[in-house]
Amino acid sequence: MSQFLGVARHEFSMSIRRPGFWIAYTLLCLFYVVTSLTPSLDGSEDLIPPEQIWPEAGHVVFMYNIFLPLLAGILAADRLQRDFRTGVRELQQSTPLSRPVYILAKYLGVLLSVLLPMFLLVVVVGALVVTKGIAPPGFLWPLLLAFLTIAVPSHAFVVAFSLACPLVMPLRVYQVLFTGYWFWGNLLSSQAFPTISDTVLNAVGQYPLQGFFGMYFDSTHGVDDHFTAPQAVVNLIVLAVCIAIALFALDRYLRWQERRA
Repeated sequence: MSQFLGVARHEFSMSIRRPGFWIAYTLLCLFYVVTSLTPSLDGSEDLIPPEQIWPEAGHVVFMYNIFLPLLAGILAADRLQRDFRTGVRELQQSTPLSRPVYILAKYLGVLLSVLLPMFLLVVVVGALVVTKGIAPPGFLWPLLLAFLTIAVPSHAFVVAFSLACPLVMPLRVYQVLFTGYWFWGNLLSSQAFPTISDTVLNAVGQYPLQGFFGMYFDSTHGVDDHFTAPQAVVNLIVLAVCIAIALFALDRYLRWQERRA
């Protein structure tokens, strides 16, 4: 356990210390803060009534979740590859650190690092919205639940594949392909283009948004039948299975590499 926590803590620290990490997140988060609070200057029509705090909380987190997991996947893509490029992985192999512990600790450290900026964004925007009187204090609780059910699964999904895939393809190629996948597989409407965005493989949070928070609007590529809570649960389970498959495949690939060495 101490090895696991040590590797996870080290990876988290290394990830958030990168200047480019905070520059990218700061620019994107500033955009979200401005767009979230500017409409409140128009008057009372922007106030969120108590009966709408759940749909609005889901809406807020979902809108953040359109671009932040994309940035997370791009930034996480070099974290495991870096260990091989710098020779750190060879040193780790000479220690008692097991391969599964290394993978899971690495995964957890990277995941927590990319979740931190979005968590801060959600907390800051929620506090500002409540302070300005736009929403009642009860808005913070569903906002946190929206973060846990919409943002966390999305980030967990993209980080798993962003750690594994760059080991079998060039980093820049993966980042370009991942960007294309994110929009094609999650945000395009299947009514306009062949896509998996309206299946349980959707990773942007469309299922929890509708199933748990009852928020339906056209910008989430509306479908004929709204997603239900049981469908949202199935969506989260499918994403968890995909994460497990990606990490298992990563473990098998590293094992194969060690046998070749």
